[in-house]
Amino acid sequence: MLKLIRREGLTEAYEARPIGRMIWAGLRNELKTVRHALRARPAVRFVIFAQGRTGSTLLTSTLDTHPNVICHDEILGLPRALPHQFVANAARGSGAQAFGFHVKIYQLTSWQRVRDVRGWLSTLQGRGWKIIYLRRENLLRHVVSNVFAEAAGTYHHRSGTTTKRPDRITLDVERLRRGIDFRRRNLAAERQALSGLDRLELVYERDLESAEAQAQTFARIQSFLGVEEVDLTPRLRKAVVKPLAQLVENYDDVRAVLSGTPDEAFLDK
Repeated sequence: MLKLIRREGLTEAYEARPIGRMIWAGLRNELKTVRHALRARPAVRFVIFAQGRTGSTLLTSTLDTHPNVICHDEILGLPRALPHQFVANAARGSGAQAFGFHVKIYQLTSWQRVRDVRGWLSTLQGRGWKIIYLRRENLLRHVVSNVFAEAAGTYHHRSGTTTKRPDRITLDVERLRRGIDFRRRNLAAERQALSGLDRLELVYERDLESAEAQAQTFARIQSFLGVEEVDLTPRLRKAVVKPLAQLVENYDDVRAVLSGTPDEAFLDK
């Protein structure tokens, strides 16, 4: 199994853990869910298909506050012997009316050894799972968000708490180029994987960035899932809110690198 796991594309620092430990933890947890195989499955089952740093944790944690919904984050972030069966058993074991989880495309290709992501999602949908697709448009902000999270030592900021993080960062321009290219490749792969599949499509900047948009978005999601509509209030809040020129120490270098490219559109936003 060690030889079958391909780790390219794992971008968040917390995913860079020893492979042996990841395999053991994944299989041990998977065996625990087998006991749920004969339980009734939830009436509603859904997957949130999204890269990291797109607002996915805000989405999962908020949906998880719904009285009839249990929504987990990244349960396929560990190797599973039978990932389809694992998520089915996890859903059955939840005891909820509606069960969902978040998965990243590179977790499927790396940890779960999925070569045909579209086929994997299509099989899931054929078994009654609904797909929510979340993406981020501003790829520059996407990369900056990742760097700030690493500098702060935490990827999420809860309302009412404080997080120690630098006021400004120096952004390695080569890493910036690689990061934007990587996110763009993932977006293209996601579009290909979702081709022809029914889904609810969300864009972070349009649907989750502001409190006003969040209220409308969570109403849309509940309607899409077919669960009772209740008011949902996110527990997480955006940690990096200043203009990029105030956040990036070497902003002039970043501007020079992106000037004249399609990514120039992401500047000053």
